[in-house]
Amino acid sequence: MSYLKNTETSEIITRFVSFRKTQEVIRTVQTALNGTEYLTRFGSPTVHYKLTLYVNEAGKVALMTAEDSVPLLECSVKQGVFTGRVIELGNFDYQAAGWYKVTATLASASEVSDP
Repeated sequence: MSYLKNTETSEIITRFVSFRKTQEVIRTVQTALNGTEYLTRFGSPTVHYKLTLYVNEAGKVALMTAEDSVPLLECSVKQGVFTGRVIELGNFDYQAAGWYKVTATLASASEVSDP
C-alpha cells in the first residue's frame, strides 16, 4: 500500500500517492568548426521524485510544515520505498469533501544546513 510519511514524527501524511522518478544531468555541448559536437558531463545526475498527492486538511498542514522544516519524508509505492526532502510544493487544488490535490518534488539525497 502506498503512503507518504514524515520519518521524524512517523506521521502518515497521505496514502494516495502517484510517483515518478526523474533525473537531471549537467552537461555542456560544444560545436567545433567542422560541425563535430563534443559533450561534457559534470558530476552525477541529480535524482528527484515527482509526487502527485491527495490530502485532507491534516495532510495539507503536514505538507506545509514539511516544506518549512524540511524533515526526511518516506514515500512507499509499488516501485519501492524512497526518501527525500521537499524542495517544491505546488498549489493545493480543492477537489471535494475536504480533499486537495497537490504536486510535490522531493530531493532524493539532501542535507540540511542552518543559515
